[in-house]
Amino acid sequence: MDQLLLTPEKRLAFLDALRDVPNVTRAARSIGVSRARMYQVYEAEPDFAKQWDEALEEGVECMEAEAHRRGFEGTDKPLVHQGEFTYLRDFDAIDPLTDEKYPPHQAPIKRDKNGRPIVATMKEYSDTLCIFLLKAHAPDKYRERVDVGHTSGTDLAQRLIEGRRRVGG
Repeated sequence: MDQLLLTPEKRLAFLDALRDVPNVTRAARSIGVSRARMYQVYEAEPDFAKQWDEALEEGVECMEAEAHRRGFEGTDKPLVHQGEFTYLRDFDAIDPLTDEKYPPHQAPIKRDKNGRPIVATMKEYSDTLCIFLLKAHAPDKYRERVDVGHTSGTDLAQRLIEGRRRVGG
């Protein structure tokens, strides 16, 4: 039993890692322990097993929230043209020489507060993640439906005999 003991710090680090990425192998490696050893501790210590299950559930819920965000709220994807980033332009900027707005094709690039150019982006959504979430939360409505016809063994045997006769076998 002594060999199964983990320091309280390693236990907390394992549970935190499991919340961050709900993968037992990865969480075990993060604290320098084998996956097999962690499962031994899981089996031997019901209280720790309960904490483990809760941490794993939390991690999966976080993954689900991220999948929802990417699927329904989208992610910003940089716009690229001919292999180069496209930058936002400041069409309201005033030309100091003329005190008028720049012509659109000469509008300066917008910059952030640190003076870096701001890359143009577009929202990208994941239909695949949306489908997975719908299937997970409403499986009766969104599950795959397959119509499998069934023939009795006798019908199948008869069809095989008839097929062999047709091909001369």
